[in-house]
Amino acid sequence: MAHTESSHIDNILDISVRAGTMILQNGGETYRCEESMLSIASSLGALESSAFVTPTVVMLSCQDSSGVSRTRITRVTERTINLGVIARINELSRRLVKQGRTSNLHQLGCLLDRIARAPVHHPFGVVLATGLSGFFFSLLFNGSPREALLSFVIGALLRTSLFAVMPLGLSGFVISAFGGLVVSLLSGLAVLVSLSPSTANISIAVLMSLVPGLAIVNSIRDIIAGDLVAGSARLLEAFIIAAGLSLGAGVGLLVYPSFGVHVAMDIAAIHPLWAFVLAFCAGASFAHFFYISKYDIVWTSLLAGLGWIVYVLSSPLFIIPSGGYFAGALVVGLLAELFAVVFRKPATVYIVSGIIPLVPGGGMYETMLYSMMGNIQVAEFAAFRTLSAAAAIAVGIALASSVARVLSRMVQNLTSRTSRTS
Repeated sequence: MAHTESSHIDNILDISVRAGTMILQNGGETYRCEESMLSIASSLGALESSAFVTPTVVMLSCQDSSGVSRTRITRVTERTINLGVIARINELSRRLVKQGRTSNLHQLGCLLDRIARAPVHHPFGVVLATGLSGFFFSLLFNGSPREALLSFVIGALLRTSLFAVMPLGLSGFVISAFGGLVVSLLSGLAVLVSLSPSTANISIAVLMSLVPGLAIVNSIRDIIAGDLVAGSARLLEAFIIAAGLSLGAGVGLLVYPSFGVHVAMDIAAIHPLWAFVLAFCAGASFAHFFYISKYDIVWTSLLAGLGWIVYVLSSPLFIIPSGGYFAGALVVGLLAELFAVVFRKPATVYIVSGIIPLVPGGGMYETMLYSMMGNIQVAEFAAFRTLSAAAAIAVGIALASSVARVLSRMVQNLTSRTSRTS
């Protein structure tokens, strides 16, 4: 009997840890990984469970009815972005909690196998989506039709290059540096052969597909959830990715020292309706190569368009330039939390692509550009403006997440009081 009980708790651990590992490997927050493992283990019959997750380690302890406690530890060495997998495991966890305890562990294992083997988009589709992302962002940043077409071509070549080096198993920093180098060299070549007057619009538009938007969102949500270690690690990860992009792009500036002509983008020059359409399409492109399901692409793209419009229209109303970023991120965050409740999906699915247009890729590029040109004073100003924008986005998302958690607790308390009264 004791052997049977131990075997059962081992199976619970295997399934719960596997689900949590899949969440972490595909870009989920550490707090979501912990909550999913605990709810799955409890639904399967574990009496007491304790989870601890960092961006690279998944740990779960469970206790059976005889008081025996067992632990599983799994190290996560490879990570990607597949928000569709996270949404499916979140749905599975919700279903188990709703159904109550079940012992059909074999069926759950098969469901996880199906989620893991779910087909992803064809590489050609991802390449096309990356090119379209550069195309729409170029127009959104007031680029010319020629610059938009060049952004499409360079974006497609960038994603093709990343697919080519993927089997090498390079680190995230090296991949970011390589991507920045490819963009910088190709945009510089476009200027060299007189296809574009400046590299600024093209580089900013294409680099947007590499900015660490997911790492920023996850770090904020982990910190709000009280996981300071994981949140700080995510912030460091975002900084390293940004540093890699800057380093790679900086090498390109050294190769083409004459293309330092910079044309500042004027977002106010675009009609708000046209800006909404472009931001919507850019968000849809990101949603595609983040593997968001086709049912959610429309909603996350809607957030991208609304967030950008709020940013453009509200920026003149604030004394500080970062106020518009805060307003846009707050709207995206609040609506994402609402969509998460309505559609029973993780809010991250809607936030990541929704805030992408707001991520200050242009400020990051300008900081690197002026540093390479030796204009330290202007580079410092661009760096301060970029960090201020990133902080404003973080505060907006954090405030939205906090409001959602408070309202959720209030609803839970009201529901429990109503059930006790009845």
